[in-house]
Amino acid sequence: MIKQYINAKISIHEEYFDLSMSVFQDYDFCGIEEGNDELIITFEESVFNNLSIDSIVNELKNFDPSASLISTEKISDKNWNEEWENNIQPVVISDRIVISPTHKAEQTESEIKIIIDPKMSFGTGHHTTTRLMCRLMEDLVKKDSYWIDAGTGTGVLAILAVKLGAAKVYAFDNDEWSIDNSKENIIKNNVYESIRLELANIDSIEIEKCDGISANIFLNLALPSLKKFKNAVRDSDGDILISGIMIYDDKILITEAEKQGLKLIKKVTEDEWAAFHFRCGNEK
Repeated sequence: MIKQYINAKISIHEEYFDLSMSVFQDYDFCGIEEGNDELIITFEESVFNNLSIDSIVNELKNFDPSASLISTEKISDKNWNEEWENNIQPVVISDRIVISPTHKAEQTESEIKIIIDPKMSFGTGHHTTTRLMCRLMEDLVKKDSYWIDAGTGTGVLAILAVKLGAAKVYAFDNDEWSIDNSKENIIKNNVYESIRLELANIDSIEIEKCDGISANIFLNLALPSLKKFKNAVRDSDGDILISGIMIYDDKILITEAEKQGLKLIKKVTEDEWAAFHFRCGNEK
């Protein structure tokens, strides 16, 4: 049976797009598309039917008093995929790394080319948080290392880790759609033998000992996960990379990380977003 989704089109001025993420992170949405002074938020139909879109719009009015609901539209998996295939373009991450959809892959040249057909998951490279994470990983993933990709989305960070030299990656997400999408992308990139993919919740999963963790997740998931992240990399003096954090919340994350004995090595920002590189506090 084909899943049904609801697109909620909301009018909001572009300068408030990033601030609006502080509202949406509290809701179980599938994707966000940015337009000209409007956002299209996609929910599973069953989720949408159990929330108040008017309440969401009212929260947005705290940033932009003119925010309003334009329309809602029911869509199917097929509709979404066709829209992405028609509009998604390659994204240049760095001189070495490009993320490209399948239909543009042959026209894209790069030392490291990652083929991603995103469907309804984050991780196309178009979103700032993905780009920031990729740039941090480019300098940190070592040959034959073991990485964990927490909240894998499209699988793009797990795929990148392997293409940067990691021997194996454990990638997980709590969304079945993301797992299915990640599996397809992992196969497209011929790295399926190096990546173990699993449906799991970050709040209940035990994080294995590893050399590095990439976690492109919201603040409310990152904060309670810091302790288990630290325990996973403690023995290897490994790297903890966290993105998906708005610049306005950076002090909250850094303060809690320091309480857990983590040391901030580097912070990178773009637009209203930040990504962080932590190591255990005894790292010299």
